[in-house]
Amino acid sequence: MIVHLTDKVEAFGIYPGGQSGNPGSKFYDTFIQDWANGNYYSLLFLKQKEAALHPKIKWHLQFTKA
Repeated sequence: MIVHLTDKVEAFGIYPGGQSGNPGSKFYDTFIQDWANGNYYSLLFLKQKEAALHPKIKWHLQFTKA
């Protein structure tokens, strides 16, 4: 993961073991070649206010104390 900490945060990353990290998954090696080549993907990094309106956000989960 690479993060550029400015007023508007830019973040890039890749999961070499697949998104689940589960070695038993058939998708475990999906990103190995990209990782080996140093190819990173742009990561969505939002502030709380932005997340409520962003079109890529499909669900919201909020925890409260019981």
